[in-house]
Amino acid sequence: MNSFNDIFELMKNSLEVSDTARHLWIDPIKPVKLNNNKVVLYLADSYVKKIVEENYSDVFKKHFKEILGFDVEIEFITDGESESVSIPTEEKLRLSEPIPELQDDPYIVSKLQESENNSNYKYTFDTFIVGENNHLAYAACKSIAQGQGRNYNPLYIYSEPGLGKTHLLCAVKNEVKALHPEYNIVLVSAETFVNEFVNSVRTNTTDVFKQKYRTADMLLVDDVQFFSGKKESQNELFHTFNELHTAGKQIILTSDRPQKEINDIEDRLLTRFVWGLTVDISSPEFETRLAIIKRKAELLNMRIPNNVMEYMADKLKNNIRQIEGAIIKMNAMSMLTESTPTMMMAQNIVRDVMTEQQPVPVTVEKVITEVSHIFNVSPEEIRSQNRNSQVSTARQVAIYVISKVTGLSYTSIGKEFGGRDHSTIVYATNKVKTVMQKDSAYRATVEDLIKNIGNM
Repeated sequence: MNSFNDIFELMKNSLEVSDTARHLWIDPIKPVKLNNNKVVLYLADSYVKKIVEENYSDVFKKHFKEILGFDVEIEFITDGESESVSIPTEEKLRLSEPIPELQDDPYIVSKLQESENNSNYKYTFDTFIVGENNHLAYAACKSIAQGQGRNYNPLYIYSEPGLGKTHLLCAVKNEVKALHPEYNIVLVSAETFVNEFVNSVRTNTTDVFKQKYRTADMLLVDDVQFFSGKKESQNELFHTFNELHTAGKQIILTSDRPQKEINDIEDRLLTRFVWGLTVDISSPEFETRLAIIKRKAELLNMRIPNNVMEYMADKLKNNIRQIEGAIIKMNAMSMLTESTPTMMMAQNIVRDVMTEQQPVPVTVEKVITEVSHIFNVSPEEIRSQNRNSQVSTARQVAIYVISKVTGLSYTSIGKEFGGRDHSTIVYATNKVKTVMQKDSAYRATVEDLIKNIGNM
């Protein structure tokens, strides 16, 4: 061996790691120097450096000793951490190539899928963690599934997104199906209901649509706030509701808000939403969050130290979906590093998950499409020069909402509306603000529109 590079290559070849771990964590390392008993290794990415430093230091030392015959200390460096080490610019560029996303690695994807398939983590009552925040919703759904909740018709559950409403709907469906395989149970999102209805009208197959929904033994509709502003779909839901309720069929509805806060819904439909039992689900407290983490880890056959789980439960407070996303990421990271989850791993994952939970930029197209549904004009008309009163109102609202939720400049917004100038966009937003101050119904429509778009 004529150089430290040769020693390092020999050490690398002695490592017993998977091809994926080698590609992600070992190959990016650049050997810098061996000075007496000190090994200096360079990594361009500080995040990769942390992973390697925490998970591979001891095994590197072991193999270096086998090759060199003496113990070494290892220093991992990255840019700006050591003035005595100079890495050529072209080498930095090579080493700083982005690490592949997990979903791009077939090996990890297959391992994660295998882990998930073997976890039995299905949407059932057994996997639903009950706490103070959700015990009423759980009890009501459990009673209905066991045929004891006849007074809860309809059952209306509301909460912020990601707190378990969909899990409960699926749990009801799964348990009822197990007890009564012959039952026709229809579980559908409000958006799917609307899309299927619109398509049935377009293709002249409304009889088929009605047959599907009005012959259900149980109807479970998720996110009913999506019916806001969709008059024809509301009418179809109204008649479906009446027919099923009269026949004694169970209905469960979920939403992100109480019935009275859903704007632009017909009163006759809202009154039916409150006929039965209404329950809410609040954010889980620390103990429930910790129990969720423990249960998910157990089902995925993961061994997570207690202090790591407690750290995650303390930091991830928003919703259950966020917590489950963190556990799945930790499972992937454990596979990649072939190590037990650590506190540093948890800190990195929490940071990533919380960043991902920030609002996703809303596209202009989404806003215009939603406004077109509310005001019953086409997206093309909203973007056009048409000055019809209804079209103009829809256009002004679309401009105002885009300004509120996208962060685009007035000039950029103007380009989305046929090249309208800055002053036109300013006028439209000010006009909407003025009308909102004077007309409470108009204000409620605009505010509800912004809230709906924020939840998409």
